[in-house]
Amino acid sequence: MNRARQRTFGLSRRDALKLGLGAVFNTTLVGSALSATATTKEERLAISFWIWALWDTGTNGFFNDLELRMAELVDRGFNCIRIEGGAGITHDAEGRPRGELEFHAALPGHGHFTRQMEHMTGGRVDLLKRLIELCTVAKRHNVKVILSSWYYLHTFWFTDKSVTAELLGLPPEERFMVFARGLDRILEELKQRGLADTVITAEIFNEVNGMDFLGGYGANKKAADVFPKFRSLHEEALSFLETRHPGVRFSLDTSTASINTELIPRNAQVWTFHSYYLWSVYKVFEQNLLGGDTDLTDPEVYAPIRRFLRRDLVPFQAILDCRKGRPPIANGWYRRIWLYRNLDPNAMPELERLLQEDLEKHIDEYKQKATDAVEQAVKLRDEILPGIPLILGEGVSYCADHRLRWEERSDAYWEVVEHAARAYRQHGLWGAVARTNSGPEDPVWHEYPERLRQVNAVFRGKKP
Repeated sequence: MNRARQRTFGLSRRDALKLGLGAVFNTTLVGSALSATATTKEERLAISFWIWALWDTGTNGFFNDLELRMAELVDRGFNCIRIEGGAGITHDAEGRPRGELEFHAALPGHGHFTRQMEHMTGGRVDLLKRLIELCTVAKRHNVKVILSSWYYLHTFWFTDKSVTAELLGLPPEERFMVFARGLDRILEELKQRGLADTVITAEIFNEVNGMDFLGGYGANKKAADVFPKFRSLHEEALSFLETRHPGVRFSLDTSTASINTELIPRNAQVWTFHSYYLWSVYKVFEQNLLGGDTDLTDPEVYAPIRRFLRRDLVPFQAILDCRKGRPPIANGWYRRIWLYRNLDPNAMPELERLLQEDLEKHIDEYKQKATDAVEQAVKLRDEILPGIPLILGEGVSYCADHRLRWEERSDAYWEVVEHAARAYRQHGLWGAVARTNSGPEDPVWHEYPERLRQVNAVFRGKKP
């Protein structure tokens, strides 16, 4: 192991002593790498994406009966779930549990057409209490949990105003450690109840390369002076957690398998990457309307897809106005919500046919994209973080209208998904999602459970 990997990353001796790490300050990463390598000999993690499970507590909520949902999870071949765990929200800055908090619909009156958001309509919830309940049920069913935080990407869309002001007001340089301490407090609460072993791995932030304070997703394509600074801060926060909770592996999470290496914390024990290799199939409908400065008030802009839209269009300004008085979300999300909010139900059969035809026409290209992504992840892992396990934490396609059902019905779609699952197994991934839309709130859960069983069996090596 070279000198660069033998240092304790991002910490001076003085800082380490402040964090209670003095006894291990000179420890190398050899132990972490070896223990991480050992995970590849453990049972593979077939992951279901339950991002808002703790929040979905309203009438007829998909996750109200956790015992039932966990039994269904196992029946569909899953043995792991990945969720927003509430770090930074469950406890205040002094470490006191906040208790029950209010949350709000992200885009009231408009956002509920998007998959996984239809029941996120607002209410009250004690996230810590809910997490303890979920982990208690998961342990009974021998299901593992991956904790993450989408706070600066999505979770602030919903949160209590006082919490939002506090966490969005944090200086960027403090965010990694504040959320690491929040995660530490959650893990301590679980440890006190004999539930810490339910958490198999945890991430300080989901898609760290997409953080606005790091330059957003465009940061993948350019070098920046801030990257080494924030990598050091990320490494410091991971060192704190790794020392406090040696039974949990702490992960780097990124939106793709191709990222700027200056962002990669060199003491990550797991790398979770995402591969949305089928998302682009929706270009048939989304065109180029989601990005840039496209003027959605100009009918000429959306003329190519006008036949798919409602006659009485909901104005784009109405989507913007529904968040007045609350922190704005990324512009592309306003546009996506506007587009699917205006999808005409009577036009869905034609749209589904076009999506299906496009997939079938390009099926080999989509398979290759899935293979290319995992090969890129393995290559980069071997160069930068040799020996640590890889997890595919999100993938395939996402964020379309939950009323569209072509994905669930399409044999071609599932042929590509199964191809990807086989590639993940062959390349030695420790864990993988069948697809991001894989939980009880998605139509596939009830309408085509055998699709999920098949993909999970392939990934776990129970089918060739």
